[in-house]
Amino acid sequence: MKRVLNKNKLFYFIMSFVIIVILIITGVKVYKDFFSGKKEDDVVTKNTLEALELYGYTLDDLDTDLYKEYFEELKNILNSEEVDYESYAKVIVKLFVTDFYTLDNKVTSTDIGGAEFIHPDLVSNFKMNAGDTMYHTVKTNINGDRQQYLPVVSKVEVNGVEKSTYAYNEKEYEAYKVSVTWEYEKDLGYESKGVFTVIKDSNKLYLVEK
Repeated sequence: MKRVLNKNKLFYFIMSFVIIVILIITGVKVYKDFFSGKKEDDVVTKNTLEALELYGYTLDDLDTDLYKEYFEELKNILNSEEVDYESYAKVIVKLFVTDFYTLDNKVTSTDIGGAEFIHPDLVSNFKMNAGDTMYHTVKTNINGDRQQYLPVVSKVEVNGVEKSTYAYNEKEYEAYKVSVTWEYEKDLGYESKGVFTVIKDSNKLYLVEK
């Protein structure tokens, strides 16, 4: 009888030890999930799907289907034997409008769309102004749980293109004034038309004015 009791005590001791270990592991996991943030796999990240490296244009997995469609247009234009710069100007304006005015796919208020189409000298001010205005109310979506209605551009229509010149930094550039209107999946009161000035600097086009 004594031996049986000892075996029972050993069994209960082992089970108690196992339960304690399980509780410790569970507690550590709960701490990490709730106090240290979500798991790395759950964090929203932006990954490059395709890049036109010669021009510095990229396509990301968070870009909308409309943006992907216009990016394909851009790729075809730039991969042509001879680049049609008027068509190039039209499509980068469509890409800019789609990216800049679509806020729903932006991860934070500093995730400013369309910056890669802006002239490098103007990017810093462009981002600062956008952060203070258009992007000011965008809530963070790092964990993918944002509850906020934000605009999504559903269509961009080019209404006209005027070839001209543009003076910048005491130099005159070949330029295009591109007039566009655009629509949203849902009208939330954001602007929907504009005239954008695009200049040709070397073999690349840049937005410099709206």
